[in-house]
Order: sequence, then C-alpha cells, then structure tokens
Amino acid sequence: MCCGLRWRTLPYKGQEERAMQSIENLKRVSHVTRMTLFAVVGIFLTIAIYGFVSQGQWWVTFGDNQFDALWLQYKESHFLLTAVFSPLVGCWLLGFYFLQRLLLALSKGLFYAKSTLRYLKYVSWITVFYVCYKMIVTPMATYLVVPNSSIDISLNPMTLIIVLCLPVLVHLFSAAAELDKENKEIV
Repeated sequence: MCCGLRWRTLPYKGQEERAMQSIENLKRVSHVTRMTLFAVVGIFLTIAIYGFVSQGQWWVTFGDNQFDALWLQYKESHFLLTAVFSPLVGCWLLGFYFLQRLLLALSKGLFYAKSTLRYLKYVSWITVFYVCYKMIVTPMATYLVVPNSSIDISLNPMTLIIVLCLPVLVHLFSAAAELDKENKEIV
C-alpha cells in the first residue's frame, strides 16, 4: 500500500513541476511584454518630440491624413479639433495605464485575482470605445470645422466584430475564473 501511494504521487509531482514552470513562464512573458511596451512608448514619444523640436513638426501622426489636413489648414479651429481629438488621447493614456497594471499583476502571478480581471475589463472596454470613437472622430471634426464639406465615413466591420468580442471574452474568462475558484473550494 505504501509503494502504491508513492507510485500514485510521482505523476502528480511531475505535473506540479510542469505547472510551476508554466506559471513562471507566464510571469516572465508578462514582465517582458510590460518592459517592451514601456520601451516602444518611450521610443514613440522620443521620435515625436525630437521631430517637433528639430523640424517644428510632428514626425508621428496622431490621427489620420484627413484630420492632419484639417489641423494644418484651419489653424483657427485648433481648440475645437483638440477637444474632438482629446478622448482618443484619454483612451491612449488610460489604456496604457490599465494595460501596465494588468501586465504587472500577471507578472506577479495574480492570474485570477479580482483586480486582474477588473484591469482586463477596463482594457477591453477602453479598446471598444477607442475603436468606435476613432471611426467617427474625423467625420465629426470635418463637420464641425467645415460644415458644408462632404464627409467620408470609413467603417471596418471586421475590426468592429473583433473589438466587440473582447468584452464577451473577458466575461467568459471571469466566469471561468469563478468556476475554477468554486471547484477548488469544493475539493
């Protein structure tokens, strides 16, 4: 009986070691992704600031070509264009903040923590708002700055479908985490 018990625990030890390695790999990937994101944003901002300081223009576009054309052509409407564009900047900042918080929690191994799931929900809903607002920001700016001009609306249905699936996937992930927690409590 003692040998039978030992024989049964050996496979579980191997599974536990593999599970621990997988968790450590997930932690490491989360950490590397977080640092890479900091580096990419730093490079992006450095290029944008350097272009503005050295050439007097942004080397990085923050909208699309139509929005940039409005910015250059209608200098008297800069305040209005800034007001229209500011929600996108807010989405970038909030999205970056919550993505950093999410990756930090994952790098600590807090995969099913309530805060991790909350950050994941925030990132998904910010992404939904960003994509939807991005589709209407240029037509709205064009209408507000030049009311009599023709407005082109560009919708990408595949992007909408994918982005609208994000909150559903987050909800499913949250439900799975709850079920996992309940199963562990039962055992």
